[in-house]
Amino acid sequence: MRVGPQPIIARPAWYDRNPIQQVDYYTGQTVAPHGVTIRCTYTVPAQKKAIVESLQVNLVRRATATTAGVAGAYAMLTPNGGTAEEILDSHIFANTIGDKDGQAQQGALTLLEGDKLDLKTYDGSTGGTVDYFVAFKLTEFDA
Repeated sequence: MRVGPQPIIARPAWYDRNPIQQVDYYTGQTVAPHGVTIRCTYTVPAQKKAIVESLQVNLVRRATATTAGVAGAYAMLTPNGGTAEEILDSHIFANTIGDKDGQAQQGALTLLEGDKLDLKTYDGSTGGTVDYFVAFKLTEFDA
């Protein structure tokens, strides 16, 4: 039932609500061992939502370690007021040059106001180097 002469107008699709593309990535070549380090981060602003269209984490060992440890790259999603969860996780255990691992997002991921996305790397080895590539591409729009 309608009251008054106003026509019913559908709300525009998400991609027509002031969309802004956001891209961030980290390419680290021959990176020495290190603790967990945030390489890229994104938090959905107030009164916005975002659709993650592409998300990936990759790594490859370039030089053998003196003492091998686990090296990894991963994506963490922390919902607004919630607990952080790994949504992508890649790691290498071998101490062989060229050993690699990687993961990419399957399907779209919707982020709500205040949700936080972090892309991180680490290497628990002693010596040696690893190449990393972590990246996301998303479209932010009015909620």
